[in-house]
Amino acid sequence: MGTYSSMTFDDYSVFDNKNWYSQEIVNLLFQPEDFVVENRKNSSRNEMVWGDAYAGDEEIYEFKGFIQNAKICRDRLEIYGNSLKKSRKDFSQAKKIAREEGFYSFPLSRISYDKYLNEIRSIISEREKHYDELFTNLRDSLIAGDLGIHGQSLESHLYSILSVIPDSAIIEYDLSGVIESGWVDEDIARALNYEKIIVLTEGKTDVEFISKSIEKLYPHLKNYYHFIDFQEYKIESNASALVKLVTSFAAANVKHPIIALFDNDTTGIMEMNKLNTKTLTDNIRVLKFPDIPLAKKYPTVGPTGNKIMNVNGSACGIEMYLGGDILTKEDGLIPVRWKNFNDKEQKYQGEIIEKTFVQDEFRKKLKSKSKEGYLEMNCLLNEIFNGLK
Repeated sequence: MGTYSSMTFDDYSVFDNKNWYSQEIVNLLFQPEDFVVENRKNSSRNEMVWGDAYAGDEEIYEFKGFIQNAKICRDRLEIYGNSLKKSRKDFSQAKKIAREEGFYSFPLSRISYDKYLNEIRSIISEREKHYDELFTNLRDSLIAGDLGIHGQSLESHLYSILSVIPDSAIIEYDLSGVIESGWVDEDIARALNYEKIIVLTEGKTDVEFISKSIEKLYPHLKNYYHFIDFQEYKIESNASALVKLVTSFAAANVKHPIIALFDNDTTGIMEMNKLNTKTLTDNIRVLKFPDIPLAKKYPTVGPTGNKIMNVNGSACGIEMYLGGDILTKEDGLIPVRWKNFNDKEQKYQGEIIEKTFVQDEFRKKLKSKSKEGYLEMNCLLNEIFNGLK
């Protein structure tokens, strides 16, 4: 006899696997810290998986497996470019594949993606489950097909399920049986394998503040990003050097997903525009720091005196994203000073006057327990998180 691994989405059982488990699903949804070992009562085992076999059984067994909530699992899929829009497109492609291969005996082509989502939402809600291989109508086909259709990519399949359950719903992958029976080595189960997203920036301060902000605000995503270490590898740090770095990665045909992130200032945008995105490989995305409301009416100091100006696109280096609280001293916001005039762009390059002070204050902010006051940084992080879409 064999044993099974079982996965549940909001207590609905899918992806049963005899004597093994889906490493691909684990790599897509979980991190090593999501692996849990704990004692549970047999009576707590999921009824959809075990029926009434353990009803009233107060004996203890050792649960081993992955646990996380739906929102975090969905976030992890999204940073690799998954979305409802992409899943909708994938669903349309899957219908064509299923029709060409004659997989279903009912007109799947008439089923919209929204109808599909409503159907799997209903199945999960009603805990409807059978083990018959029925493919003669949509509902039975979805139950038999782990809530997916033939030809659907695993990422879109998972994203669709995660999109119809509450954010707080528990996603659990129970590997207890396959580990206990010796089919799966626990150390192998804990060892995940996934591609990191390489983030290239203009300088080491960008790396420091962005990486530490992800670690503080989105710890469930921190392991997915790799930042270039400028100091260790003695890499030149400026916008022009970033252009060269991106070009080198493209020429070397590096396969990892890559996000190149330029400052939202005069020099950054000018250098970014030198990159011909048509010649870059599909895995490379070129972005800039986003425009932010704080910068629309910001105090500046320059040749024409003191003025309140929109500094988006001309003076938004990393300091502008550290928070209005950090950029404020006794008499108001720390001004931007206009420095070099760019003849080609016909505008000045600006930066915060007291950069060192602002940077040191943000380092203190990162060490505090509070997660308030990160509005601008969240705008920047969301640019990164959505960068591969």
